[in-house]
Amino acid sequence: MLSRFSPITILVDPRTVAAPAADARMVTLLRRARDLGVASFDVAGASNPERAERLLARAFPESEPHVVAVIGRSVDSLSHERTPDEEAVREKDLTGILAVSIDQSRRRLAPVPVGAIEWALGADENGPTLPSLGSDTETASPPSKPLWIRRLSPAVQSLPELGLEVNLFSGSFSILKPDIGSRFEAAAPVSNAFLVVRDPFSEGRLDGSRFSARTGPAGPASPPVDVRRLHEEFDPVLQLGFLTAGRRRTLAQAALQFALHWPWVATAVVPLPEPERFDEVLGFGSAPALTPDELEQIRRLK
Repeated sequence: MLSRFSPITILVDPRTVAAPAADARMVTLLRRARDLGVASFDVAGASNPERAERLLARAFPESEPHVVAVIGRSVDSLSHERTPDEEAVREKDLTGILAVSIDQSRRRLAPVPVGAIEWALGADENGPTLPSLGSDTETASPPSKPLWIRRLSPAVQSLPELGLEVNLFSGSFSILKPDIGSRFEAAAPVSNAFLVVRDPFSEGRLDGSRFSARTGPAGPASPPVDVRRLHEEFDPVLQLGFLTAGRRRTLAQAALQFALHWPWVATAVVPLPEPERFDEVLGFGSAPALTPDELEQIRRLK
C-alpha cells in the first residue's frame, strides 16, 4: 500500500494569482519531476488546494501509471467549502459532507487519482476518528482506494490508535526537529505506523531557502536584520558542517537522507525545486549515504 508513494513527494503550491506563463512553467516542472521518478504529489499543504488540484490535472491530462495526489481535509476546511449540492448535504453529518468534498477533489484532479487523504484535527485534538470516516467515505476498491493520513499536531505526545491496516501519520521531522521520531521508534514495530514527513528542510534552513529569504534585498520600509534572531535560527545549522565536509553532499541532500533513513518513514514532502536544483534534490540518493558515525553525531546535537 505504501508503494503508491515515491520517496520524495512534491508539494504543488501555485500562487493564488499567477500569469499563464508561470502556470505553464510549473506544469513543465511537475512533468520533469515525474520523469525523474516522483509519483506522489501533495496538494494538502497548498495555500490554494483547489487551484493546485487543477494544475496537477493539467500537468497529467492523461492517465499516468502510479501518479497519485495527496489531498487534505479538516473540519475547518469543510466548513468553508461551497458545494454545488450544498442543500443536499446541509442536514447530513460530517461524514456525508466529507464524502461530497472528496468527490469534488476527484473531479478537479481527474485523471490523477486520490492516493491519500490527510485529516487534520484542531489544536484540541477533538473530532471524528479516522476509522469511522474511512468506512463511510472510501467507496472505491483497491488499488484506487485512498489511504488515510492523520496529521499530528506538535501537542500530541503519543500516537493515537487508528485501527487501520496501515496507520499513516504526518508531521514535521528533520535533522533540526527530530523529536517526533521517538514516538515512531517505539510504536512502529507493533502498530504498523508510518510517517509522512513534512518540512524535512526545517522551514528552509536546511536547503538554504530560508537564508535567502532572510538576507535578500530589503525594501525601504523593511525593519533592520535582527542579528540575534539570525543566530538563533542558523547557529544550529552551522553545527551540521560535518555533513557537507569535502563537498560530498549538500545539506539539502543530507536532510533528505536523514528523513528517509528510517524504516517507519513513508515519504518526504518537499517544495517543487527550482530547475537548477532538480538534480540536487531529486538526485539526493546519488550522494554518499549518511554513515552511522554521522547519524550518531546528529543524535548528540539534539
